[in-house]
Amino acid sequence: MLLDELVGWACTAAGMPGMTIGLQLRHHRPVPLQTPLHLSARVTGTDGRKIFVAGSITTDDDRSATLVSADGTFVASDPDRARALFPSLREET
Repeated sequence: MLLDELVGWACTAAGMPGMTIGLQLRHHRPVPLQTPLHLSARVTGTDGRKIFVAGSITTDDDRSATLVSADGTFVASDPDRARALFPSLREET
């Protein structure tokens, strides 16, 4: 859930808000309890309305050891639909 939300925000931050159509997670190591985590995400490419994203979870102490990674595909709504779904993106007049 954290990675789905985070990669969605990465799309929005890149100016391409969209909806998840696929998300593949890979668990590389156990995620420790009561440990500060570091989450990162980025848009890796586009193809028409499709937006490709990647994200990961590491610990704050060791950002080189990936605990969970994700690759996702989002689809951008048409501009009118995007404004309805994401009202904070409305252009100010």
